[in-house]
Amino acid sequence: MNRNGIPSDNEPRFEDERVAREWRLQERALQEERAGLPMSAGDPRLAQYRLLSRALRAPVMEPIPYGFAAQVARRAESTANAGDRLERLLQGGLLGLLLVIGVGMMMATSANWLPALQAPLQALPQGSVSWGLVVAACCALTWGWDGALRGLGLDGAAQGRAA
Repeated sequence: MNRNGIPSDNEPRFEDERVAREWRLQERALQEERAGLPMSAGDPRLAQYRLLSRALRAPVMEPIPYGFAAQVARRAESTANAGDRLERLLQGGLLGLLLVIGVGMMMATSANWLPALQAPLQALPQGSVSWGLVVAACCALTWGWDGALRGLGLDGAAQGRAA
């Protein structure tokens, strides 16, 4: 379309008149926006196309900062780890409560099952029970120490990954 609103020879041909009218309206909005003409309130569709043309001419947004994805990943990981820490703390508390209740029940009912357990132990050779208790204590201490180090992140595997 030329400046007088008359279709020119190089204007694309459209089969549908509505599509052709929209194309002419878009071209007019683009030309008026480039010329800096004031917007008229008479044609709201033209005003919409002018606003769209203005927005498309505006410079693009600022690019995202370097390392943005890594920052988002760290934030997501720290949030997930905070939830995991709370869950581990609650599990540990519940396990401790279960152990206390279990020991309490064991003490309360020991009159029933303790004599039945002592009879076979008296048949063992002298001193074997005390050595068995020493071995059990060593195993419990070792496994407990390893678990505590693992819980604090100080086990050997974690140190190897950090280096």
